[in-house]
Amino acid sequence: MNELITSFIQYIRYERNYSDHTIGAYTNDLRQFDLYIEKEAGLSELKDVDSDVVRNWIVSLLNQKISPVSVNRKLSSLKSFFKFLLKLGIIDSTPMRLISGPKTKKPLPYFIKDAEMEALLDGDGFDADFEGIRDRLIIEMFYDTGIRCSELAGIKKTDVDYESSLLKVTGKRNKQRLIPFASGLKDLILAYNEVRVKIPETESEWLLVRKNGNQLSSGIVYQIVTKRLSNIPLLAKRSPHVLRHSFATSMLNNGAELNAVKELLGHSSLASTSVYTHTTFEELKKVYHAHPRAKKKEVIMDIRIQSIHFDAFTQLEAFTQKKVSKLEQYYDGILQAEVFFKVVKPETFQNKEASIKLKIKSGELFAEKISDTFEESVDCCVEALSKQLLKFKEKSRAK
Repeated sequence: MNELITSFIQYIRYERNYSDHTIGAYTNDLRQFDLYIEKEAGLSELKDVDSDVVRNWIVSLLNQKISPVSVNRKLSSLKSFFKFLLKLGIIDSTPMRLISGPKTKKPLPYFIKDAEMEALLDGDGFDADFEGIRDRLIIEMFYDTGIRCSELAGIKKTDVDYESSLLKVTGKRNKQRLIPFASGLKDLILAYNEVRVKIPETESEWLLVRKNGNQLSSGIVYQIVTKRLSNIPLLAKRSPHVLRHSFATSMLNNGAELNAVKELLGHSSLASTSVYTHTTFEELKKVYHAHPRAKKKEVIMDIRIQSIHFDAFTQLEAFTQKKVSKLEQYYDGILQAEVFFKVVKPETFQNKEASIKLKIKSGELFAEKISDTFEESVDCCVEALSKQLLKFKEKSRAK
């Protein structure tokens, strides 16, 4: 039977494109059944395996306190295996046709309320360092897109289309689909990339990595989610799948059609193709905006730029707008930013002065720097202000 199991595993790996996780589970289940029919049932030929042998195996598993859910999973492995043997003509009939697994209680799916997710994602629970921004991005991606844990871990940097706001994910059996995402998630990915590029060790083809550049495994992603969701009180279960259910629940509660949500989750026959049809995908993008994070009106700080004794050129203004707006990732209570440019001591090299004054909910912050270029001065000001905002945030938490 070992050779047949090996042939079956190769079949589901190379022809059916099953995931490594599924292949490992099927292999263990079939090896376990092989051991049972040899040691307990005293059989050496597959043709001698009948429904009674399988039923006795089910009883032995339940006697070992194996849960009905796990038993049904093992029976699913066995059904696929015998179906494969029937297709090859190795057996004339399958003993699984009269088999039904033990009944299981179907628990109601856990999900997180929109208000609880808003409080978690927009609160002060994530630091502004590499791991803090990365972990927040992980939670946001799960909640905003509904993707699976393995799909998130497998995202490469090239899978993110920033211009079209589309994310390509590879699901079960290596089937790919495109998922739209909102501007808030885009900004968070860009913020993560900006922090990551400052750590050379994180260079990798993968989007989400550890500090040493290694790809995040599904197990580590699971641990991160469990840890971060512990900040939501009274939540009975904490896992990436809870966030997937929360995404679907939010979509449905905000008017999305069930079939459209299934397509976004990768459950429908349409989503099993590599590319959606144009018409359908345009409809899916419209449906996605039913998600509360996509509908949320982001409060954008008012950025005012003034130059003294010279005209600030368009490119410098655009650069400044982009850089200063990044400060919102450190504190979401910035009301206004005033930027002043001034040329001091024209005869010196370092004569480009930039100063930034931030008006926040409970006061003002200020930074002033002089460098060879205005861009460099703005960078230095933004870096100084980010540190001030973090200190302000820590003091606010301590109160």
